[in-house]
Amino acid sequence: MRLKNKNGLTAMVDAMIFIVVMGLAVTAIFAFSGNDHTPNDASSITDCIFSARMRACDLVDTDESGIVGIPDLAAFHIVTGEGTVVDYIKSILDSLMQRPDSYRLEIDYRGETVSIGDGRGDPVSSYAKEFTVTYGGAIRTYLELY
Repeated sequence: MRLKNKNGLTAMVDAMIFIVVMGLAVTAIFAFSGNDHTPNDASSITDCIFSARMRACDLVDTDESGIVGIPDLAAFHIVTGEGTVVDYIKSILDSLMQRPDSYRLEIDYRGETVSIGDGRGDPVSSYAKEFTVTYGGAIRTYLELY
């Protein structure tokens, strides 16, 4: 393609810039449209959090680096008051829900209960489940999403 004057080159560059800007605009519209197809129900969130396994030294002040399930770490925290598993679960729920006061999670182990979050309003989804603790017993969880 041969251009005879600079006005043709300017028009072609202007058209290319316009196409790029429109492509970015369409991409932004579809990327941030809020059509999130990930399930936000209490059952899938609870199962996902409490099926995770981590190194013990990541959430508890210990030299042991063995892989431990979140139910074990939650039971350890309830019995001893040590560890940061509650803060870890809170950070997961905060980043997932992205609204204040949008969830309430209760974890019960041998009659002791820890609550995370301050749900307000009418729950949209709720789920209760027991998870086995390796060293005996089970933790009972109850998650409500608002």
